[in-house]
Amino acid sequence: MRKTLATMTLLTTASVAVAGCSAPGGNEPTEEGETQVNLAFSNPTIFTTGLPYYVATAQGFYEEAGLSVDATFTGGGSETVQAVVSGSADIGTETSGAAAIGAYTSGAPIDIIAASTTGLDLQWFAEPDSGLENRADLAGKRMGYSSTGSSSHIGILALSELLEAEGLAPAQPESIGGPPDNLTAVQTDQIDAGWTQPPFFLDRVANGELVLVADGAEIGDYADVAMRVIIGNETWLEENPETATTFLEVHDRTWDWIFDNPEEAATIWKEAADLELSEEVLLTSFDYYDREELRIAPLDGRDVLLDDAVEFGFAEQPLTDEEVNDLFNLSYLPES
Repeated sequence: MRKTLATMTLLTTASVAVAGCSAPGGNEPTEEGETQVNLAFSNPTIFTTGLPYYVATAQGFYEEAGLSVDATFTGGGSETVQAVVSGSADIGTETSGAAAIGAYTSGAPIDIIAASTTGLDLQWFAEPDSGLENRADLAGKRMGYSSTGSSSHIGILALSELLEAEGLAPAQPESIGGPPDNLTAVQTDQIDAGWTQPPFFLDRVANGELVLVADGAEIGDYADVAMRVIIGNETWLEENPETATTFLEVHDRTWDWIFDNPEEAATIWKEAADLELSEEVLLTSFDYYDREELRIAPLDGRDVLLDDAVEFGFAEQPLTDEEVNDLFNLSYLPES
């Protein structure tokens, strides 16, 4: 498969289009004596991104741990990386491994410090009269993803490889944004298929308004790969190692609470993210995820992430063993 211009795109992203209230970083105590942590993640409404932040805030987990966490919402994995690279965020969750690897090989001061989501939990949908029914029908079609280097981008690149191996034309990736943007783009014929994550739009699939045409679980061998990771600004991490570990402890504890209390978690999610979906629909997310997929450790599939970064043009050449050990710095993980 031909290399993409992904590396160039990542390098030339001089600023990050974010919406939030984070200030550039530091670890100065707040007036309440808590340690400030500036956090970045994409799409505040999604199960794997916004939900743990909202729950940890609502349940007082950050406060109990002595943290004051200020969140910035980005447009995708590569923008999360750029926020951490620039220092406007100290930690970024749910960013693609490929984006992080590509940024590192370009000299970005970041470390991958934990797993975030293991497996490729994305799906692509189309309109029912599109004639698209399965992944083979996506040959040569316009497929939406969030931003360059995101897991939705990697999914399309991996799908294109499968299509080409079957003698079909690759898909045409289009950077669109989050699921709502992709729905609009599909409905206005800007793209043929858009991406989503459970549970968004699955109610529309159930009533026939949309059809699912590709499932991330069937694209590539990603079931045991940490497709999205948690990253940190290298300088901040070196200056605040205990704070980084505390944040990861809270993040892990929050996922335990979410899976132990799904109904209450759905209520927090709906209210904090101002979602129109019913709590009943939000609870269907638990049909698509299990606790193990949201683990912070072990971080599995490093070799796959490294190979993909080169194959899809995010890194010009394979990382040396020394570079791999420098980038994947798991010393901040809490002791089990």
